[in-house]
Amino acid sequence: MKKFLAALLLMSLCCPARAEDVVKLGMLGQMGTSEEAYQRGFDDFRARISAANLPNDMHSYPFVRELLAQRREIHFYNSLMTMLMGLRSGKVDEVILPESTGRYVMNLNSIYQGENYTSMFTLRLSFGFLEGNEKLRDEFNAALSAMREDGTLAALEAEYVHNLEHKVRSHTPERFPGAETVTVAVTGDLPPLDMFAGDGKPAGYSTAILTEIGKRLHKNMRFMNTDAGGRSNALTSGRADVLFWCQTTENEQLNKTTDEDLYALFSENQPGMIMSDPYYTWNREMILRVKTSGGFLGIFK
Repeated sequence: MKKFLAALLLMSLCCPARAEDVVKLGMLGQMGTSEEAYQRGFDDFRARISAANLPNDMHSYPFVRELLAQRREIHFYNSLMTMLMGLRSGKVDEVILPESTGRYVMNLNSIYQGENYTSMFTLRLSFGFLEGNEKLRDEFNAALSAMREDGTLAALEAEYVHNLEHKVRSHTPERFPGAETVTVAVTGDLPPLDMFAGDGKPAGYSTAILTEIGKRLHKNMRFMNTDAGGRSNALTSGRADVLFWCQTTENEQLNKTTDEDLYALFSENQPGMIMSDPYYTWNREMILRVKTSGGFLGIFK
């Protein structure tokens, strides 16, 4: 008996219990913040919902319950490709993506599995512009409004975002001699919303919607490749006039709290930038993981 107790004591000294398991979470880098600042905000958010300091019992959301279950250690990635490589190599345990992007990734490679969570937020994608370029922003808004009213926007979304069998192809925007050229930074990091075709050219919903906007505004659309981590610099350096996607947030509960720090955590609104009306919205996030092999080796995944 004494030997048994001594063995237990030795095990407790060699393998002390951890206060909390930490899950390494990969995500595309957010504009206007650093990985460290986002981590602080994320931990604060988790602490506050744990203490029920947010209105209307946000604990009822599956997404919130998932965040409460274990602490997340945030890892920013500049591109989808490097983030998926980090997931497959074990540098992160999971990644978070819009549901449409998660479905697309799983459809391409059966190594991944995903879980959908209804978020407490309505997340939106908008075009990003620099302050002072309100005229171009308003022209984009007018085109989006017309496309929404005549059903074009919904048709493009159905064809390019929700139809996983859609054949990926790039678009060559119509040219208007003598017209203004608008340079749009696209990333390829949110397929099928923003992606590249096999020839390396921008393709999918991004090129389809921008080609249509160019036709309606009689402007020449020029696509410039960047990555998610380089979006802000592409705009502020003047290399691009427009960012194809910037994430913004809409939530009645948060709007009522007037908590700007919490609101900013899930939105890429930042000083010096203005946003168009949203052209795509979702409220379901997908947490993507690598499938385990099971058996003896599976426990090490």
